[in-house]
Amino acid sequence: MTAPLPTLERLPRGALTLFRIRALLRLGMYGAVAFGVALALSFSGVEHWPFLLPCAVVLGLSVLTAWYPQRAHERWGWALREHDLVISHGVLLHQVVSIPAGRIQHVDVHQGPIERSLGLARLQIFTAAGSGADGEIPGLARETADALREKLVRREADDVV
Repeated sequence: MTAPLPTLERLPRGALTLFRIRALLRLGMYGAVAFGVALALSFSGVEHWPFLLPCAVVLGLSVLTAWYPQRAHERWGWALREHDLVISHGVLLHQVVSIPAGRIQHVDVHQGPIERSLGLARLQIFTAAGSGADGEIPGLARETADALREKLVRREADDVV
């Protein structure tokens, strides 16, 4: 039997806007690729049916663009507990990650151009075991990300003997 999740902090409403913008950018990118493939097939003498491919891709991605960001925003959560940081996320595959405070090596706060314009930031947590970020919380208010980073770094310093 698994232990119940702690009460999780949720991402701010602005994170939903961030998720929607990212989904629209993906829609544009994949849609452009699908139209490029269809155009190349039509110039190579293939029947006219290839233009149905980009239409189907764009229609499917449009549905995902409308549905997925809302669900992702609802599923993201985090909790800073006494001995660890718990991160919960995932729409199709739900994932709960517990990062022990004693394993945290360093914590970074990043802002891309879209995040910066929305006043948001992404917190990345690195441990000794990983070659990349072992935990990430996107869409945090910049102030929240900075405060959480300071708490985690302070804990890390307290754990050092």
